[in-house]
Amino acid sequence: MYHFIINPKSRTGNGLKVWHIVQAGLDEKKVHYAFHFTHYEYHATKLATQICNTYKGIKNIIVLGGDGTMNEVINGIDNYNEVILGYIPSGSSNDLARGLKISNDPLIALDRILTGKHFEYVDHGIIQTPSQTKLRKFAVSMGIGFDASVCFEALNSNIKIILNKLRLGKLTYPVIAIKNLVKHTPSDIHIIVDGIENYHFKKVFFIASMIQKCEGGGLIMTPNASYQDQKLSVCVIYDIPKIKALVLLPSLFIGKQHLFKGVKIFDAKTIEIKADKKMYVHTDGEYYGIHDHIVATCTKDQIRMFL
Repeated sequence: MYHFIINPKSRTGNGLKVWHIVQAGLDEKKVHYAFHFTHYEYHATKLATQICNTYKGIKNIIVLGGDGTMNEVINGIDNYNEVILGYIPSGSSNDLARGLKISNDPLIALDRILTGKHFEYVDHGIIQTPSQTKLRKFAVSMGIGFDASVCFEALNSNIKIILNKLRLGKLTYPVIAIKNLVKHTPSDIHIIVDGIENYHFKKVFFIASMIQKCEGGGLIMTPNASYQDQKLSVCVIYDIPKIKALVLLPSLFIGKQHLFKGVKIFDAKTIEIKADKKMYVHTDGEYYGIHDHIVATCTKDQIRMFL
């Protein structure tokens, strides 16, 4: 039995089109399945919880949507030992699929799931703030600062809708980044790594804590990140003039930002971030609020996925 959680509105309606292709493939193969459409924010979290609480034994939960839909689903699962996740990407950025080498062809992705011959254990992170006792999980990345402000605008701007309709959705984040560069104000930040090392960074542009290599539709934040090493790969961009940022940001497409002064990349199990002012925070591109103190950790609990 396969339980499909589908975001029909992912990439401005692409999710529904992809589902029709997948459903035809399922019916042709006479696969036993149930499907659920999401209708509102965090609905996928609720659906995942309901599936886990209703059915006994191993649950095969297949997510059809973007990175945000997968983020909601993993936040609805408490016991990963009872779940195997599958993913059929239909979003704008699809950074999780990119990192896990899942095909963008829905029938190829479906066939990989249905053969069921191969699954892997995949890392995920958790984030917490002093004001929020409930943890928030992430499968791709967590960011604070400029990248998170870009994510926030992408969720609340017509730019993403327009570019998706033009089949240029992967340009959403670079376009908004260039637009927002002028008005962005950096912050001084103190980072505690694994409770031991202390770093002080002046004029921080952003901090990206990565499980996968890429976020924002293919921006290679941490070229050496591994989704199975139970560590966060952290990229800090700091103390650079905005004119230099215009040169540095394109280097993220090829993962060469480490060649610039003002870039630090390191690994950590846990990072505690204290900023001198509140900044935008995101998890997997989804808005997580405005905070000046957060803790991010790569948890020991791994997600079992069809790959």
